[in-house]
Amino acid sequence: MVQTTFPRDLIQVQRQRTRTYAALGRRPHDTVALRQRLRQLDNLLAAHPFWKTPAGRSPSARVELRERVREIEAAEEQLSEQQRDILSCIRRWTAVHGESPSVREIGQSVGLSSTGSVAYQLGQLEQLGVLDRNRGRNRGITTRW
Repeated sequence: MVQTTFPRDLIQVQRQRTRTYAALGRRPHDTVALRQRLRQLDNLLAAHPFWKTPAGRSPSARVELRERVREIEAAEEQLSEQQRDILSCIRRWTAVHGESPSVREIGQSVGLSSTGSVAYQLGQLEQLGVLDRNRGRNRGITTRW
């Protein structure tokens, strides 16, 4: 089965919707705000331009998106605090600079002085399926979500 490549913003909206729905299921006192937020997120999901593409028109695309988000949530639960810091460092750096940070820059950002420690954590993140590394390219780190 070919995996669909979903836009990062679509994955983020689906993750927010999943979390909001779970919060609503815990029956908090103020459900009105959660229901309104759920409605907003449903509208954002439905209006996303991805659904007009050939991949988005596939009958299984919406189910695959929900499954992908469940996989992401499960992988995220396995991350240590340091791995979460590294992941957010990579995302921030990429958003600001347009390229991924070097191993040294990651280490400086998260407080690791050894590039070996950073490389070990990147390897762990790669094994968990959180990021991809192109070892033949400088700054070849990309997050999957």
